[in-house]
Amino acid sequence: MGATVMASGSSAPDRASAFLHAIVWGEHTRIWDLLSDDGRQLALRVATDNGLDRVVAGRIGQDLSDPTEREEFLRQLLRGLRQDLRSVDLPNLTVDTSPSDVDRETVSIAITSPSAIPGTEEWAAGRLVLSRDQTRGWCIDRLEPRLARP
Repeated sequence: MGATVMASGSSAPDRASAFLHAIVWGEHTRIWDLLSDDGRQLALRVATDNGLDRVVAGRIGQDLSDPTEREEFLRQLLRGLRQDLRSVDLPNLTVDTSPSDVDRETVSIAITSPSAIPGTEEWAAGRLVLSRDQTRGWCIDRLEPRLARP
């Protein structure tokens, strides 16, 4: 799979939806493509905190890694994001399409999940924080899940 070219004209909610779609369908390279530089550094920092060798992380961050190393890292990233969203039915997540991203450099977009309890409304499952990149448009900085408690 090659790198996906992203139009800088896509809205922040569109990018947030694309990111969730990539998590649902296991498109781990698309997830990496949608992350901002800060988002990638955060993912690599979490990975090294969880045992990824710092030298390997450095190669991945500089796009110099062996394809096998990169592939394994991206699969682990996908697993981690799915773990972060374990409280929800992934295919039914939606994003708030109301945030206006005109003239803003950072935006927070709510993620909602339908309730499993009949007759109750959907609930906040977390949020995605995005920033505007000059060449790539809106990119994901981080996922902030809101875990359901028993």
